[in-house]
Amino acid sequence: MSHYYAEQSPRGFGNEINVYRFASRAARDAWVAEHADDGDVNAATCGAYAVSARTAYRTAGYRGDAATQSYNAFVDM
Repeated sequence: MSHYYAEQSPRGFGNEINVYRFASRAARDAWVAEHADDGDVNAATCGAYAVSARTAYRTAGYRGDAATQSYNAFVDM
């Protein structure tokens, strides 16, 4: 079964990204369109955007580096 992915930084922080998994491209695209402008108006990366499976798993698996901890999450929609 194919899945489609989107990412969003809900509060605009670079170390906090939610990865969303959808069963259909139509559902993902509708969700991205609805949430494209969500979040802090001062943050450049807070809106939702579509990503590849490779990018989604890389983002969800990243836990930070020596200076900062990452709070990424994987969410099934």
